[in-house]
Amino acid sequence: MMAFRSLALIVAIGMVGVFPSAGVAQSDEGTARAEIAKWAGSDDTDAFLRQPAVRAELQKLLGPELKHLLHNLNVRGSVELIGWTLTVSGNAPHQGTEEEAIMCVVPGTSMVEAAILSAGTVTVYTRAEQYEYTNRCIKDWITLANSGHADRMQQPANVRVVPPAR
Repeated sequence: MMAFRSLALIVAIGMVGVFPSAGVAQSDEGTARAEIAKWAGSDDTDAFLRQPAVRAELQKLLGPELKHLLHNLNVRGSVELIGWTLTVSGNAPHQGTEEEAIMCVVPGTSMVEAAILSAGTVTVYTRAEQYEYTNRCIKDWITLANSGHADRMQQPANVRVVPPAR
């Protein structure tokens, strides 16, 4: 796990150096790097979810549904770095594929988005005015949740795996 976290951090910091405007304003680069260094691969998801700026934005976006989001994030892994987004996803206890959620934060910005899968419906909480403007983190999670995670576990019919040449 520690090796993966170090690798993810090196890749992310390298991306900031090569593409400093990838997802954040130039002036936020230092903040973004610090947030990535602190959170990418971290198992302290409770602290990540309780960050004052993150919690305040979640409260504004979700209002009373924040409790539902947190319930659906009860069983979760580490903070992941996906592209230029720090994310936490999970499910309610013993309810994977039925009650799930994700929260995405763009480092160095105040951009926070969340989505809840409940009773077969995905609800997205965002400041974006249209689905097309939501973070790819949310859209990719929706695709995975809608497949019941089958696309992660079973090879789709149109996918071909080529082993290394010998």
